[in-house]
Amino acid sequence: MRWWNREPTEERPSASVGAATDVGRVRTENEDAYGHRSVDGGRLFVVADGMGGHTRGQEASTTAVEVVQNAYASGGDAPVMDRLREAFHRANRRVYALAQEGEGPGSMGTTVTALLLARGRSYLAHVGDSRAYRLTANACQQLTEDHTMAASMHREGLITEEEVHTHPRRGTLTRAIGTEPTVQVDVTDLGPITAGDRFLLCTDGLADLPPSVLTDLVRGHPPQDACEQLVQQANDRGGFDNATALVVHVPNVT
Repeated sequence: MRWWNREPTEERPSASVGAATDVGRVRTENEDAYGHRSVDGGRLFVVADGMGGHTRGQEASTTAVEVVQNAYASGGDAPVMDRLREAFHRANRRVYALAQEGEGPGSMGTTVTALLLARGRSYLAHVGDSRAYRLTANACQQLTEDHTMAASMHREGLITEEEVHTHPRRGTLTRAIGTEPTVQVDVTDLGPITAGDRFLLCTDGLADLPPSVLTDLVRGHPPQDACEQLVQQANDRGGFDNATALVVHVPNVT
Protein backbone atom coordinates (compact mmCIF):
# COMPACT_ATOMS: atom_id res chain seq x y z
CA MET A 1 0.00 0.00 0.00
CA ARG A 2 1.25 3.47 -0.88
CA TRP A 3 0.19 6.57 0.99
CA TRP A 4 0.87 10.24 1.13
CA ASN A 5 -0.29 13.10 3.25
CA ARG A 6 0.16 16.81 3.52
CA GLU A 7 -0.19 19.00 6.59
CA PRO A 8 -2.28 22.18 6.39
CA THR A 9 -0.55 25.15 4.81
CA GLU A 10 -1.09 28.86 5.17
CA GLU A 11 -3.04 28.97 1.91
CA ARG A 12 -6.69 29.98 2.00
CA PRO A 13 -8.60 27.83 2.62
CA SER A 14 -6.33 25.61 4.71
CA ALA A 15 -6.93 21.91 4.23
CA SER A 16 -5.70 18.64 5.68
CA VAL A 17 -5.15 16.00 3.03
CA GLY A 18 -4.46 12.28 2.98
CA ALA A 19 -4.25 9.65 0.26
CA ALA A 20 -3.69 5.91 -0.06
CA THR A 21 -3.67 3.45 -2.95
CA ASP A 22 -3.27 -0.31 -3.23
CA VAL A 23 -3.21 -2.89 -6.02
CA GLY A 24 -5.81 -5.03 -4.25
CA ARG A 25 -5.97 -8.80 -3.87
CA VAL A 26 -6.57 -9.82 -7.50
CA ARG A 27 -4.82 -7.44 -9.93
CA THR A 28 -1.08 -7.57 -10.57
CA GLU A 29 -0.73 -3.92 -11.65
CA ASN A 30 -1.98 -0.76 -9.97
CA GLU A 31 -3.41 1.41 -12.75
CA ASP A 32 -4.64 4.14 -10.36
CA ALA A 33 -2.93 7.49 -9.89
CA TYR A 34 -3.52 10.59 -7.80
CA GLY A 35 -2.00 14.01 -7.32
CA HIS A 36 -2.23 17.32 -5.52
CA ARG A 37 -0.72 20.73 -6.00
CA SER A 38 -1.17 24.39 -5.17
CA VAL A 39 -2.51 26.36 -8.14
CA ASP A 40 -3.03 30.09 -8.41
CA GLY A 41 -4.04 30.64 -4.77
CA GLY A 42 -6.05 27.43 -4.62
CA ARG A 43 -5.52 23.69 -4.34
CA LEU A 44 -6.23 21.03 -6.95
CA PHE A 45 -6.76 17.35 -6.13
CA VAL A 46 -6.98 14.64 -8.81
CA VAL A 47 -7.69 10.90 -8.86
CA ALA A 48 -7.55 8.69 -11.98
CA ASP A 49 -8.13 5.02 -12.81
CA GLY A 50 -6.36 3.86 -15.96
CA MET A 51 -7.23 1.08 -18.36
CA GLY A 52 -5.24 -0.65 -21.02
CA GLY A 53 -3.52 -3.48 -19.20
CA HIS A 54 0.05 -3.90 -18.01
CA THR A 55 1.83 -0.52 -18.00
CA ARG A 56 -0.59 1.19 -20.42
CA GLY A 57 -3.26 1.86 -17.81
CA GLN A 58 -0.72 3.25 -15.37
CA GLU A 59 0.75 5.43 -18.10
CA ALA A 60 -2.71 6.75 -18.98
CA SER A 61 -3.71 7.62 -15.40
CA THR A 62 -0.35 9.12 -14.44
CA THR A 63 -0.21 11.18 -17.63
CA ALA A 64 -3.75 12.48 -17.15
CA VAL A 65 -3.13 13.54 -13.54
CA GLU A 66 0.02 15.41 -14.52
CA VAL A 67 -1.52 17.10 -17.54
CA VAL A 68 -4.67 18.20 -15.68
CA GLN A 69 -2.59 19.78 -12.91
CA ASN A 70 -0.12 21.48 -15.23
CA ALA A 71 -2.74 22.64 -17.72
CA TYR A 72 -4.92 24.19 -15.03
CA ALA A 73 -1.92 25.90 -13.44
CA SER A 74 -0.98 27.46 -16.80
CA GLY A 75 -4.54 28.47 -17.65
CA GLY A 76 -3.98 32.18 -17.17
CA ASP A 77 -6.92 34.47 -16.47
CA ALA A 78 -9.66 32.29 -17.96
CA PRO A 79 -12.69 31.56 -15.73
CA VAL A 80 -12.11 28.71 -13.30
CA MET A 81 -14.60 26.31 -14.88
CA ASP A 82 -13.24 26.98 -18.37
CA ARG A 83 -9.72 26.28 -17.11
CA LEU A 84 -10.81 22.98 -15.57
CA ARG A 85 -12.61 21.91 -18.73
CA GLU A 86 -9.64 22.82 -20.93
CA ALA A 87 -7.26 20.96 -18.58
CA PHE A 88 -9.33 17.80 -19.10
CA HIS A 89 -9.42 18.34 -22.87
CA ARG A 90 -5.62 18.66 -22.92
CA ALA A 91 -5.30 15.44 -20.91
CA ASN A 92 -7.65 13.73 -23.36
CA ARG A 93 -5.60 14.83 -26.34
CA ARG A 94 -2.36 13.70 -24.70
CA VAL A 95 -3.59 10.24 -23.69
CA TYR A 96 -5.26 9.77 -27.08
CA ALA A 97 -1.98 10.64 -28.79
CA LEU A 98 -0.13 8.10 -26.63
CA ALA A 99 -2.64 5.45 -27.68
CA GLN A 100 -1.80 6.10 -31.35
CA GLU A 101 1.82 5.23 -30.57
CA GLY A 102 0.72 1.83 -29.26
CA GLU A 103 -2.20 -0.22 -30.44
CA GLY A 104 -4.32 2.71 -31.62
CA PRO A 105 -7.63 4.26 -30.54
CA GLY A 106 -9.20 2.69 -27.47
CA SER A 107 -6.06 0.81 -26.47
CA MET A 108 -5.65 2.93 -23.35
CA GLY A 109 -7.66 5.44 -21.38
CA THR A 110 -8.46 6.61 -17.89
CA THR A 111 -11.11 8.08 -15.65
CA VAL A 112 -10.31 11.43 -14.04
CA THR A 113 -12.02 13.20 -11.15
CA ALA A 114 -10.69 16.54 -9.88
CA LEU A 115 -11.64 18.77 -6.97
CA LEU A 116 -10.55 22.42 -6.94
CA LEU A 117 -10.69 24.68 -3.88
CA ALA A 118 -10.17 28.24 -5.05
CA ARG A 119 -11.44 31.76 -4.41
CA GLY A 120 -13.63 30.61 -1.54
CA ARG A 121 -15.50 28.05 -3.64
CA SER A 122 -15.22 24.38 -4.55
CA TYR A 123 -15.39 23.04 -8.11
CA LEU A 124 -15.52 19.58 -9.61
CA ALA A 125 -14.52 18.17 -12.99
CA HIS A 126 -15.21 14.56 -13.89
CA VAL A 127 -15.06 11.89 -16.60
CA GLY A 128 -15.62 8.18 -15.97
CA ASP A 129 -16.64 6.17 -12.93
CA SER A 130 -14.24 7.34 -10.26
CA ARG A 131 -16.20 9.30 -7.69
CA ALA A 132 -16.30 12.39 -5.51
CA TYR A 133 -18.32 12.67 -2.30
CA ARG A 134 -19.06 15.43 0.18
CA LEU A 135 -19.50 14.08 3.70
CA THR A 136 -21.35 16.00 6.37
CA ALA A 137 -22.67 15.07 9.79
CA ASN A 138 -26.00 14.13 8.21
CA ALA A 139 -25.24 12.92 4.72
CA CYS A 140 -22.88 11.18 2.30
CA GLN A 141 -23.55 13.00 -0.97
CA GLN A 142 -22.18 11.56 -4.20
CA LEU A 143 -21.18 14.56 -6.29
CA THR A 144 -20.33 12.73 -9.51
CA GLU A 145 -22.35 10.70 -11.98
CA ASP A 146 -20.93 7.34 -13.08
CA HIS A 147 -20.34 7.29 -16.82
CA THR A 148 -21.04 3.58 -17.29
CA MET A 149 -23.52 1.58 -19.36
CA ALA A 150 -25.29 0.24 -16.27
CA ALA A 151 -25.57 3.69 -14.66
CA SER A 152 -26.98 5.10 -17.90
CA MET A 153 -29.55 2.33 -18.02
CA HIS A 154 -30.58 3.16 -14.45
CA ARG A 155 -30.95 6.86 -15.29
CA GLU A 156 -33.18 5.87 -18.22
CA GLY A 157 -35.34 3.76 -15.91
CA LEU A 158 -34.37 0.46 -17.53
CA ILE A 159 -32.88 -1.15 -14.40
CA THR A 160 -33.11 -0.48 -10.68
CA GLU A 161 -30.37 1.04 -8.55
CA GLU A 162 -29.83 -2.37 -6.94
CA GLU A 163 -29.41 -4.01 -10.35
CA VAL A 164 -26.64 -1.56 -11.26
CA HIS A 165 -24.31 -3.21 -8.74
CA THR A 166 -24.57 -6.65 -10.37
CA HIS A 167 -25.22 -5.74 -14.00
CA PRO A 168 -22.68 -7.22 -16.48
CA ARG A 169 -22.14 -3.74 -18.01
CA ARG A 170 -21.53 -1.97 -14.68
CA GLY A 171 -17.84 -1.56 -15.53
CA THR A 172 -18.29 -0.55 -19.18
CA LEU A 173 -17.44 3.13 -19.49
CA THR A 174 -19.45 5.41 -21.73
CA ARG A 175 -16.87 8.20 -21.32
CA ALA A 176 -13.16 8.13 -20.59
CA ILE A 177 -10.09 10.28 -21.09
CA GLY A 178 -8.05 9.26 -24.12
CA THR A 179 -10.31 6.73 -25.84
CA GLU A 180 -11.72 9.19 -28.39
CA PRO A 181 -10.35 12.39 -30.00
CA THR A 182 -12.76 14.52 -27.94
CA VAL A 183 -14.58 14.02 -24.65
CA GLN A 184 -17.48 15.59 -22.78
CA VAL A 185 -16.45 16.80 -19.31
CA ASP A 186 -18.81 17.34 -16.37
CA VAL A 187 -17.76 20.57 -14.64
CA THR A 188 -19.68 21.79 -11.59
CA ASP A 189 -19.51 24.79 -9.28
CA LEU A 190 -20.24 23.20 -5.89
CA GLY A 191 -20.66 26.54 -4.16
CA PRO A 192 -18.91 28.29 -1.27
CA ILE A 193 -16.47 26.34 0.88
CA THR A 194 -17.72 25.98 4.43
CA ALA A 195 -15.81 25.17 7.60
CA GLY A 196 -15.80 21.45 8.24
CA ASP A 197 -16.22 20.42 4.60
CA ARG A 198 -14.88 16.92 3.96
CA PHE A 199 -14.46 15.55 0.45
CA LEU A 200 -13.55 12.06 -0.72
CA LEU A 201 -12.18 11.32 -4.20
CA CYS A 202 -11.87 7.61 -4.98
CA THR A 203 -11.56 5.08 -7.76
CA ASP A 204 -14.19 2.41 -8.33
CA GLY A 205 -12.31 -0.08 -6.18
CA LEU A 206 -14.18 1.61 -3.31
CA ALA A 207 -17.54 1.82 -5.11
CA ASP A 208 -19.12 -1.05 -3.20
CA LEU A 209 -18.39 0.36 0.26
CA PRO A 210 -21.68 1.42 1.90
CA PRO A 211 -22.25 5.17 2.45
CA SER A 212 -22.31 4.52 6.19
CA VAL A 213 -18.76 3.15 6.06
CA LEU A 214 -17.54 6.09 3.99
CA THR A 215 -19.14 8.55 6.40
CA ASP A 216 -17.87 6.87 9.57
CA LEU A 217 -14.29 6.63 8.35
CA VAL A 218 -13.98 10.01 6.64
CA ARG A 219 -15.67 11.97 9.42
CA GLY A 220 -14.31 9.91 12.29
CA HIS A 221 -10.60 9.95 11.46
CA PRO A 222 -7.86 12.30 10.26
CA PRO A 223 -7.61 12.26 6.44
CA GLN A 224 -4.59 9.98 6.21
CA ASP A 225 -5.98 7.42 8.64
CA ALA A 226 -9.34 7.54 6.85
CA CYS A 227 -7.73 6.82 3.47
CA GLU A 228 -5.70 3.89 4.73
CA GLN A 229 -8.74 2.37 6.43
CA LEU A 230 -10.92 2.86 3.34
CA VAL A 231 -8.42 1.02 1.17
CA GLN A 232 -8.10 -1.71 3.80
CA GLN A 233 -11.89 -2.07 3.88
CA ALA A 234 -11.91 -2.55 0.09
CA ASN A 235 -9.24 -5.25 0.40
CA ASP A 236 -11.07 -6.95 3.27
CA ARG A 237 -14.14 -7.20 1.02
CA GLY A 238 -12.18 -9.06 -1.64
CA GLY A 239 -9.83 -6.46 -3.12
CA PHE A 240 -11.12 -7.23 -6.61
CA ASP A 241 -9.78 -3.98 -8.07
CA ASN A 242 -7.15 -1.34 -7.42
CA ALA A 243 -8.38 1.01 -4.70
CA THR A 244 -7.42 4.65 -4.21
CA ALA A 245 -8.79 7.20 -1.75
CA LEU A 246 -7.97 10.89 -1.34
CA VAL A 247 -9.62 12.82 1.51
CA VAL A 248 -9.67 16.60 1.91
CA HIS A 249 -10.80 18.25 5.16
CA VAL A 250 -11.30 22.01 5.40
CA PRO A 251 -11.32 22.69 9.16
CA ASN A 252 -11.93 26.39 8.87
CA VAL A 253 -12.42 29.14 6.30
CA THR A 254 -10.79 32.54 6.71
